[in-house]
Amino acid sequence: MIPHSRLTRQVRNFLGIYLHQMKGFTLIELLVVVIIISIILSFATLSINQGGAARQLEQEAQRLASLLRLASQQAILHGQEFGVSFDQDEYRFYQLQGQAWQILQEDIFRPHSLLSGLHLELRIEGAPVTLGETCQNSSCLPQLLLLSSGELTPFAVMFTVPVDNSLSYQLTGTATGEIIIQHDDSQ
Repeated sequence: MIPHSRLTRQVRNFLGIYLHQMKGFTLIELLVVVIIISIILSFATLSINQGGAARQLEQEAQRLASLLRLASQQAILHGQEFGVSFDQDEYRFYQLQGQAWQILQEDIFRPHSLLSGLHLELRIEGAPVTLGETCQNSSCLPQLLLLSSGELTPFAVMFTVPVDNSLSYQLTGTATGEIIIQHDDSQ
């Protein structure tokens, strides 16, 4: 029979040799795992970016539609005239105060910059509008009018992603104040 202390020493020696031999993974094993993870991440990134761009485009169109409806309702309720001015990368809401248009700085109607990678096209009463001319705060005139009578300037705003022309949303407003948003898959 082996004494207890000697048995313990033998077990520790065996475990020490076993643990000494099993220090880690081989370089090949690590490379295989890294390659597998990178392939999975690349597929995940490709699928997320496409859904992400479509979702951002839809959210931007929904946001503008909601703001236009709210501004139109406020124009009717308060008997005030509102307007919207578009630039290539942002839009601003205005309110007519006296004889001058003032940019609204309220939380909900503050100037809004489009997300990077989105493109905006504007048509007023069917005619394309050239965007990109920067305007100063006081000298800018709104391109869309939201009147206290409930009427608004007929318009169409097209949101697109330049890298994928199949992703687009069109926001249309009629003279009677109706605002329609639709996914444009005609391209």
